[in-house]
Amino acid sequence: MVGTLLTKNRGYFTPMGVSLSGGLRRHAAASIVAAMSGRRQIAAALAASAFIVAAVTTGAANAAKVSCPASASASAGPVQWAFSEIGAPQSGAGGANWSWTHGTGSWNTGAATGTICSVDKGPTIARRDLVLRVSGASTLSPRITRGGMLGVGIVLPVTVSASDDPACPAKTKGTVSLFATYYSTHVDTIALHFSGACADHDHTFSGAIVKVLIARNGAQVNST
Repeated sequence: MVGTLLTKNRGYFTPMGVSLSGGLRRHAAASIVAAMSGRRQIAAALAASAFIVAAVTTGAANAAKVSCPASASASAGPVQWAFSEIGAPQSGAGGANWSWTHGTGSWNTGAATGTICSVDKGPTIARRDLVLRVSGASTLSPRITRGGMLGVGIVLPVTVSASDDPACPAKTKGTVSLFATYYSTHVDTIALHFSGACADHDHTFSGAIVKVLIARNGAQVNST
């Protein structure tokens, strides 16, 4: 599943707010879509993010009051998850017509860790940046069907750790649900849900803009 997703979609993860030059963009894309297998591919996505942060002298810290961390904790368990989307939310836009939401982390024996970053833009709203900490009890659901596709889902518990949206303060709780289809055809989904204070950030994403990885030791997840 992992190899097909990265090769087919040619997606890559970069820190929030970073603008890449043509040469750097080609370098990042080439490093991730190289023919690798299993855990090495997820590690490559994380390494590429670190490389870009080191190479870009005008980093994300100057792009907004809230900046995405250069890396995320992703080594605590055998199941690793990573996702990225760039585009319009399918529902729950809250005035946003463009969003970049991405994250990385791991899952082990019913608990998840990691970091998720999100930025929203729209003609009627100011730019809104969130950093979410993933920590706590988490549900992994292998071999489930959504939209007629067989795959694996995971529900991640999140807490807002940084925000420049006054309506969505730090310490607000929520969940991020990921679904990654099996085999070579990927129809992945992402759903963010928060308590009332952050309701405008309740977004759902699907389609070609979404790329989700969920793998156990580099292989398809078929059991909890």
